[in-house]
Amino acid sequence: MSAAVWLVTILLLAALAHVGGNGDQEITRKTLKRNAWQQLCDGLCALVLRAAHLAFTIHRSFQAWVQNSLSQAELDVQELLQGDDTEELTEKRQHLADFLQSLPQRPEHFAVILPEANECSQGGTMAFEVDAVETLCTCALLAKVPRLTVYTRNGSLKTSFDEIAYRLRKSSMTQRVTANGRMARICLDDGKHVEYSGGDDMDVDADLCIERPLSLHVSLWSRDNGYPALARLARELAGQAECGRLPSGSIDESYVATKLVDAAGHQHPDLVLLYDDLVCIPDFPPWQLQNSEVFQVGSATARSLGNAVLSAFASYANIEKRFGK
Repeated sequence: MSAAVWLVTILLLAALAHVGGNGDQEITRKTLKRNAWQQLCDGLCALVLRAAHLAFTIHRSFQAWVQNSLSQAELDVQELLQGDDTEELTEKRQHLADFLQSLPQRPEHFAVILPEANECSQGGTMAFEVDAVETLCTCALLAKVPRLTVYTRNGSLKTSFDEIAYRLRKSSMTQRVTANGRMARICLDDGKHVEYSGGDDMDVDADLCIERPLSLHVSLWSRDNGYPALARLARELAGQAECGRLPSGSIDESYVATKLVDAAGHQHPDLVLLYDDLVCIPDFPPWQLQNSEVFQVGSATARSLGNAVLSAFASYANIEKRFGK
């Protein structure tokens, strides 16, 4: 009797072990199926990522090849912009415009720091600054950059405001790089004066009866737009708070930041070209540099300002932007 009990017990245990083994095998098969599907998805994702990386690498290589071709050809951008409208120069100018507009990223706001008046070795101070602003405007129009800021520490650009405005109104350089040879509509602003070239602020296309869009907005900055502007704003806000016209609790960092934006709404240049041999940025408004890429080219070593701008745009195109919290 006991032998029969032991036999039945052993059979039951064997049956349970068999059922358990089948269950483990079923779980194993499901796991294998899931792993196979996961491996397939991982493989497809890896293939897509490799294809995207290959396309990006080819694009970067093409941009580098174009840039090297321009350098090897010893292209003088200044000569290209100032030259007459020969067939060869027109073709090269269009090639340069296509290159700039094909860059993977271009600055929306481009700022340039020019050397001090006593550091300009290219001739007379005013002549150099007027020529520099005309060149920068032409390069910005070629690359379709909508906002340009030109900075000199001593404010000599603002002193030359009338001469710069006259040059932009008569500029053949800017006219060459615009569509259909029409004068580009440029707004020149120094914080106190505003001047339009290519038509007034209510310029209307006679054929289409619509207002012509603004091609470029140019701001002239100096050290007066830096710490002195912050000090003036602090005195103004303190006076308003003392008179009760402004609650002191409403004055915070964001409120002050809105007040520090210039009349054109320019803030935080994407790219700053330091066209100087200095190792620092001379009194440039520091709150305007928090998201800026700074590219330096020595004014004494650069072939021309136009070539320095071309190098800055090409360098900016290769920058990897990472936006954190």
